[in-house]
Amino acid sequence: MRPLKLTLLAASAATLASGHAAANEHVKVSGFGNISAIHSGSEDFGFVYDLTKEGVFDEWSLKAGSAVGLQLNANLFDNWDFVIQGVVQDRIENDLNKSITWAFLRYKISPDVTVRVGRIATPIYMLSEYRDVGFAYLWTKPITDFYANIPVTSLNGGDIAYTTPFADGVIEAKVFGGQSEVSINTVFSSYEVTLSPLVGAKVSFLSDLWNLSASAASAKVDEGNPAASLIALAGRNTQILAAWPSLQGTLQDFEFESTRFHYYSIGAQYETGDWNVQTELSYTDADWPFFPDLMAGYTSLGRTVDDLTIYSFVSKAKSVGNFYELEPPPGNVLSVPEISSAYGVIKSNLDARVIDQETLGIGARYYINPQLSLKGQIERTWLNNDRIGGWSVTEKSLTKPVPEYIDTFSISLSFVF
Repeated sequence: MRPLKLTLLAASAATLASGHAAANEHVKVSGFGNISAIHSGSEDFGFVYDLTKEGVFDEWSLKAGSAVGLQLNANLFDNWDFVIQGVVQDRIENDLNKSITWAFLRYKISPDVTVRVGRIATPIYMLSEYRDVGFAYLWTKPITDFYANIPVTSLNGGDIAYTTPFADGVIEAKVFGGQSEVSINTVFSSYEVTLSPLVGAKVSFLSDLWNLSASAASAKVDEGNPAASLIALAGRNTQILAAWPSLQGTLQDFEFESTRFHYYSIGAQYETGDWNVQTELSYTDADWPFFPDLMAGYTSLGRTVDDLTIYSFVSKAKSVGNFYELEPPPGNVLSVPEISSAYGVIKSNLDARVIDQETLGIGARYYINPQLSLKGQIERTWLNNDRIGGWSVTEKSLTKPVPEYIDTFSISLSFVF
């Protein structure tokens, strides 16, 4: 029997960057990859792997979950090392800059204190250091209800970490800051958004059996507005603005720049040679009408017998708090086709960002050898109250009936080298 944590420590390319890899070698090159096939979505509502990718509309796709990564660790001299990692995968906006996920210089000030400067993984959830390394977790992909709405993966800045022994494990306290560039897909188009400053802190505890973490982060939108097309569409007709006086204020509310996001999460993992239990909860507090506050979480349970692990999970994502109140046009002008159409487009776009869904999934992971595993997974996601915010939609989709549930099937071959 092979505990997943020991497998990860021995073979995961992400873990090789954790601090002491290549201690006896000047340069170490490693890599990882996933060949993943996903079937999900419907004709009108596309499965969203995460916000940086196009939706999967009732078809098999190799693009959404497949990736190949290469990592180099170089010991420069005493207490200094350099790490660079590149990940090739499908993205809405793709270039060399986005493919470089890590590129940082690390200095060990003391046995307890480490500083990293450059591009680092944003440490705000349990899979931060290995989200792209499918070999490092049970499932065929990060659990959608929790991870699909977290577009921030890398941070241009740095962090400082303090580590100390505690009980039968170690505690690490970390603070981080910098800026992050993300791509966000909308009904109309995709947009580049810069979050700066992005600052936060994370505390974690790791032992042979337990991995516990808690994090908090805050980000300000410095540049970019995913509602730009909608603002232009609704604001270019001066007659509509004159007949619908509150619209001007509404369009100002849709401005994305200078708004803030606050993110909080806690997570726990318990793992023996036979059992794997993992759970995470998060809350996103947003100041923007198109991103209502969001609560998300999951619990996963796995049982290992020899080289086979059978697992299941439940997850949920729900928009909470007060939703944006769109003031309708005066009743005497709502019958005007142009005004009625503008009102319908704006309201449907607001409604399309609200999430209320829950998922039940089962799967199996077969450990082929220390560098290769095969996984298969079946999920059913229920869309409650016709909320489609967790799915990719087009303008045509906004008026289509919402299915009660959507099934997702996925197969993944994950490897490290």
